[in-house]
Amino acid sequence: MGVEAAVHAFDAKAFAARCLSLDLEVGKSDARIHQIGAIRLQADKAPKDFGHSGGSLGPALVRLDAFAQGAEFNLGHNIIVFDIPHLASAKSDLELLRRPALDTLWLNPLAFPRNPYHHLVKHYQDGQLKSGHKNNPIEDARMTLDVLIDQFKAFRQANESSPNLLSAWHWLTSTTDAGRAFDAIFETIRGKGMPSAGDALLAIEAELAGKACQTHGREVAANAAASGWSLAYALAWLSVAGGNSVIPPWVRHQFPNVGVLVKKLRDTPCGDQNCAWCSDRHDATRELNRWFPDIKEFRPTPVDAQGEPLQRAIVDAAMRGDNVLAILPTGTGKSVCYQIPALSRFDKTGALTVVISPLVALMADQVNGLEARGIGCSAAINGLLAMPERAATLERIRLGDIGILIVSPEQLRNQPFPT
Repeated sequence: MGVEAAVHAFDAKAFAARCLSLDLEVGKSDARIHQIGAIRLQADKAPKDFGHSGGSLGPALVRLDAFAQGAEFNLGHNIIVFDIPHLASAKSDLELLRRPALDTLWLNPLAFPRNPYHHLVKHYQDGQLKSGHKNNPIEDARMTLDVLIDQFKAFRQANESSPNLLSAWHWLTSTTDAGRAFDAIFETIRGKGMPSAGDALLAIEAELAGKACQTHGREVAANAAASGWSLAYALAWLSVAGGNSVIPPWVRHQFPNVGVLVKKLRDTPCGDQNCAWCSDRHDATRELNRWFPDIKEFRPTPVDAQGEPLQRAIVDAAMRGDNVLAILPTGTGKSVCYQIPALSRFDKTGALTVVISPLVALMADQVNGLEARGIGCSAAINGLLAMPERAATLERIRLGDIGILIVSPEQLRNQPFPT
């Protein structure tokens, strides 16, 4: 380990030592706390742990409160939405509840925006830890510390390469009282206090430059204070957009505005001819040239009632998000009519387009044709796939690697098919 890496590791562990890492096991049927696990790191000493399993909960919570003395922050994976509310319901006068909470679940999509995310986190499902054991909250608390330390190191590296991004995250996650723990970790990483609103907005605009519509980018930056974590996650995804990444489903569920922001920033034309992003990325011919460089123009025939090439008119309408019913003769380039809008939207927002085709041979031809052009974000699912092949394709979908999925009609009846 180099000197710089060793310093980063020390800083990460020093920050983790300021935390009480906590995990609860709560019954699904009775919503009561059945087990508690907690870990405290100590300088040059073995970690201290606390466990409770069975027996009276009240005295155990009193002992937990005593164990937590001296910690500055409560740390957990999904601690804000899950553990803290359950503790407050069981004993609302716990002193530890007065401390700010730091949630590694919330930090994970920022620290690891590109897939695969942290190896201990099932990022594409519910974001929970990958436990190699059953009902062992002490081990889960230990794993949470490991995740935090790795997140700290990832943020340190990101701060060196993208300081504007870290500045924006610092402000977006820390402006409320509930953000005190996030303020502390970003202050430690950046070596400076929370940026002013003005500096944060400049950082946000700098991060959006060249990655989004200029007009909508200014609007989003002007209303950034109201977006908070949603904009932080949107910026994280935008930092790796165009590659194999995915906004985790739990983020879309808990922070639904993330998808709205990404769509507004990258897939909603502003109509301003001076906007470089919209002039380039919402132009059908330019998108055709981007994905198929050897094809310079859409087919000149057939044409619509106004004499415009139908192929271009269909792509234009689909890229705008209009509902389209297009009927074209055989051999007039129907595939391009869905491929260009689908590839464009996948690149801009990570969206998946599902194409239903009854012909298995045609499905394979479509996928092979795109792969021959160096476009590897398409896949097919039909009844001829072996189970390992099917599972591998579904995994690629979950990880955000697939932009076009071609399926046979009967697959829509299968229970494992992603909906």
